[in-house]
Amino acid sequence: MQSNILLKWLLSIIILGIITFLIFIFFLNLPNKNSYIKPTSPDSNQTLQINPEFPVRLKIPIINVDAAIEHVGLTSEGAVDVPKNPINAAWFDVGPRPGENGSAVITGHYGRWKNGETSVFDNLYKLKKEDKLYVEDNKGIIITFVVREIRSYEPDAYASEVFISSDGKSHLNLITCEGVWDNNFKSYSKRLVVFTDKE
Repeated sequence: MQSNILLKWLLSIIILGIITFLIFIFFLNLPNKNSYIKPTSPDSNQTLQINPEFPVRLKIPIINVDAAIEHVGLTSEGAVDVPKNPINAAWFDVGPRPGENGSAVITGHYGRWKNGETSVFDNLYKLKKEDKLYVEDNKGIIITFVVREIRSYEPDAYASEVFISSDGKSHLNLITCEGVWDNNFKSYSKRLVVFTDKE
């Protein structure tokens, strides 16, 4: 009887040890979500720090825009967010980076603020086909885009073409407001979109 108890006790310790070992191995092999480190090559024990390029400045010389770029996602209502600072632009970081294949999106404010401050995209409507704009990334690389088309939309219009493209090319679309200010909705009556293509 005593030997049976001892045997069960030993088996319990062995099983507990195996489970502890497996848990240790599992957590040891989990990827670090905050790490951009990976091996440089199979024959090297060294590692490489990967810093993905991301946009930092938008320049549109023809309308005197030279703005810092914030990074934004979706609002709680599911709309594309806008920059916190009215003189900045904002890259929609859920989509492609400017210069990658697909349609990157940058938003910006329009209109005067209570303190009299102007907005980054006050003169966006003045752009014409073939005008050029430039996005600088965090490594100092400048990508040129050329205006293809300018469209006006209702605020609640279905406009998937602003965010999705399937031609395998690189696009950058700029979004702002236009039209008449609606004090009830605290918004303008229209949306202006400038469609551009990578040069």
